[in-house]
Amino acid sequence: MNIFKMEFKKGFKSLMLWSIICVALTILFMSMFPSMKDSGMQELVNTKMDALPPAMLEAFNLKDIPDFTKLNQYFAYVFQYIVIAGCIYAGMLGAKALIKEESEGTIEFLYAQPVSRNKILTMKILSSLLLFYVFIMITAVASMAIALAVKPSDLKVIDVIMDFKLLFGSFFLIGVVFMAMGFLISVLIRNVRAAMPISTGIFFITYLLGMFSGMIDKLEFLKYFSPFHYAVPSEIIKKGIHTTNIVLSILIILCSIAATYFIYRKKDFKI
Repeated sequence: MNIFKMEFKKGFKSLMLWSIICVALTILFMSMFPSMKDSGMQELVNTKMDALPPAMLEAFNLKDIPDFTKLNQYFAYVFQYIVIAGCIYAGMLGAKALIKEESEGTIEFLYAQPVSRNKILTMKILSSLLLFYVFIMITAVASMAIALAVKPSDLKVIDVIMDFKLLFGSFFLIGVVFMAMGFLISVLIRNVRAAMPISTGIFFITYLLGMFSGMIDKLEFLKYFSPFHYAVPSEIIKKGIHTTNIVLSILIILCSIAATYFIYRKKDFKI
């Protein structure tokens, strides 16, 4: 029995669904870009933004108002909502990976096969990584295509490619962070109906912590508890991803996966 192929096939339908939704949203957002290049549009945006409370601007990552007449800054801002969706999808991939058979009552069949628990877990992790990577690639190709279709004539293609490479690279890293935490949830929770909302809830709780860290100076330390805010697209496009955030992301991934292996080997399954 090829667990890797089986898991990939199981997740292919949801992969296509999430990809179609995110691609459709990207096309919708990017189709508005030509109107943003109108001479008075940026002034109108700035006027509206100046009227908003600073806390609200911070909540929507608009503290440093992007120049929406520039393709990379416009895409980076709207892309953050695609990243939110992608992180939720990645977390769900991990959260349901180890609990499906136990919740659905097919765990006995799986463990009757001549494979170790470590191999089962490894195959499930690799299949989830591949599913998420394919999701990233589909979204990236579609985003690149629409960006090149609407880009100004004076913008070089190589500049667009490099910006997108940075954005989607950080997207993949942060998505894997939430996937790793999802795997840990999956090995701790016995019911898939509970694991899914817990995974989604963890994302939004950490997202709110990141918001509060920017709104309140005394709570700035909370940003380290918000993986999404390690790589906010609008900041990535201007400053790049900080080395500290890369290290923190890798540490969270390694610790979550290590804990998952440790618990999974010792777990008593509900047959």
